[in-house]
Formats: sequence, structure tokens, C-alpha cells
Amino acid sequence: MDPGASERELLARFRDLDPDAWETVYRRSYPRLRDFARRRLPAGMDADDAVSECLARAVHRVADLTDRGLRVEAWLFGILRLVVLEHQRSAGRHRREHPATAEASAHPAEHGPLTELLERELQGSVREAFSRLRPDDQEILWLRLVADLSAAEVGSVIGRAEGAVRQAQSRALERLRHQLKEVHP
Repeated sequence: MDPGASERELLARFRDLDPDAWETVYRRSYPRLRDFARRRLPAGMDADDAVSECLARAVHRVADLTDRGLRVEAWLFGILRLVVLEHQRSAGRHRREHPATAEASAHPAEHGPLTELLERELQGSVREAFSRLRPDDQEILWLRLVADLSAAEVGSVIGRAEGAVRQAQSRALERLRHQLKEVHP
């Protein structure tokens, strides 16, 4: 696909199931989709599987995709968000029905050098402070700052107005600053 193609052209070609458009969207969004799923899924669930499920649903629902001036990724994050929520609900039911096996899977294996890097003092403090935030604050910050979606795109994903997303982001950042001061004085 031509790197200079506009978002609208990409959207139209994506909606027409153009393989080049799908590959372009896949290459630029997969790492962020996987990271979002990895951070939001319960322990023991595979982020790659969740993203694959998201993309499979996207193929089946591509006719629902409308041009609202947003990137295709915003639509994919909306689908992935639903997939993650379904997995969270399923894991919750499993924990209630099988408490002994849920406890054993709550502590995944370490991941070598990456874990060592993340355990550095400041990074660990930021992660701790972030984990203390409410799930909706985490979701807003993740979608805005890590997934790099615009306020309008996040609004379309979570069903809020653009201004409400900006306000929620500002409040979430303030709460994160407060938590960081508690974790890393």
C-alpha cells in the first residue's frame, strides 16, 4: 500500500477487504493492540490470541465500519476492548467456580531480561502507581498515551465524548501523579 495514502483511502480499502490495506493496518497497530491486551488480560491468558480474535471479528464486522474521521485502529481497539472484557468476565467466573486453580495461575513465570529491566526502581514505581489506578483510569491512559489514539478515537472506543475523554485523562494523570508520590516519595 502506498505510504502516502490518506486515512480515508485506507479505511475505504480496508472496508473493501483489500489485502494491502489490511496488512498496513496490521503492521502499524498489532504491537499496540497486543500490548493493550497483555496489560488488560487476566494472568495466564494469551494477548496474541485476544488480538487474533479481535482481527477475526473485524473481518466479520467490517461492513459495520463507518467513516467518522477516525483511524481504523480506533475501531480495532473497540473490538479488542470487548474481547478483553469477555476474557475478564470468563476468568472471574472461573475463579469463583475453581478457586484453587485460579490461585496457582495468578503468578505467571518471570520473563528474563525484560523483567529485570522493568524492575528498575523508577520503572517499578511507575508500574506500581499505575496499577493502583482504577481500571477506567488505566484504560484511558493506556489508549491515549501508549496506543496513541486521539481523544476522539478513545471516545469512540469507550463511548464517551471527546471532551469527556480529555477531562478523564487529565484527572487520571493527576491521580497517577498522586500515586507516584506515595510509591516513590
